[in-house]
Amino acid sequence: MRQISKRTRLKFVILMTITALASSSCSAKNSENSSGTSTLNPTNLPSSTQSAPPQVLENYTFYFVGDTARGLRLYAEVQIVDVGENELGSDKGLNALTMLVTGQLPPFDGDHKTLWKSGSKVIDIKREGGIATVDLSLGRFDVGAEAEQRAIDQIVWTLTANDPTVTSVKFTVDGLPVETLAGHVDATATFVPGFSYDVLASVGIDQLDRSDVTSPVVVTGMACTFEANVSWELLQDKKVINSGAATAATACPDRSAWKIELGELAPGKYTIRVFDLSAEDGSVISEDDRDFTVN
Repeated sequence: MRQISKRTRLKFVILMTITALASSSCSAKNSENSSGTSTLNPTNLPSSTQSAPPQVLENYTFYFVGDTARGLRLYAEVQIVDVGENELGSDKGLNALTMLVTGQLPPFDGDHKTLWKSGSKVIDIKREGGIATVDLSLGRFDVGAEAEQRAIDQIVWTLTANDPTVTSVKFTVDGLPVETLAGHVDATATFVPGFSYDVLASVGIDQLDRSDVTSPVVVTGMACTFEANVSWELLQDKKVINSGAATAATACPDRSAWKIELGELAPGKYTIRVFDLSAEDGSVISEDDRDFTVN
C-alpha cells in the first residue's frame, strides 16, 4: 500500500475542515428558516395593514324641537358619539354645535327635528369668561319668529349642556355682528338658557338604550308639570297594555326627575308613552315616547 505523505495528509485535513464548516453554516441557516427567526421570514416584515384605532365614545347632549299644544318646545337627546369616526377634535362644545347645525347626527326620535341644516355651518366659537361667541355661516334660514327663537335656543342649550364653562351666548355671522338671523329676533342680545318651563317640553323620557332592555324594566325622565303628575301608557303592537301615573320629585316651576317601574315584561317590542295633561280640561299639553325591545 502506498504511503500518504505528510503534505497530502495536511491537505486532506484542511479540505475536511472546510467541508465541515460549510455544512455547519448551511445547517444553521436551515435551522433559522425552520424556527421562523430568519430576517427573510415574512412574519418579520412590516405589516401593510395597520390595526384600526380604538373606539373613543362620548356622550353628547343635543336639543331638538317638537310640536306641543303650547307651541314649539325643546327635547333633550343624549347620543353616544364615536369621536374618531366623526373626526372630532378636543372642543366638545364646538363638536356638538357642528353636528347639530349641519344635521350630521339627526334625532333618534322621529317626532323631533332640528330647525338648522339647509347649508348653515358653525365657523368658530370664541370664549371670554362664561360668554361664548358663536360665529355662523348662514345657509337658507327662512323661519318665523317662534322657530327663529327655538333655533337660537337649540344652540344655547346644546352648547351649555356640552360645555359647562359657558353660561351665555352671543352670535356673529361670517365674523361680523348682525341685527337678526332670520328677521325676527334681536341677535345683538346675549342669550342664556332661560326658564325651562318656557323653552323645554313639560315632560320628556331619558334616552333608552337602543339595544335590548332587560327586565325588570325601569323608565326615567324629567318633567315640569302641575302637581308633578306624569301620565303614562305602555303599548305593544300599537295597543295599550298597561297605564298609570308617576310623580316627579317636585312640581312646576321646578323641573325634576320621575321614574316608572314596569317590572318583568315578556320578550318583545314595546313603546312607552308619557304625557302631561291639562288640569283645566284634560287635554294633552306635551308628550314623548320611546320604542324599546325586551330581550
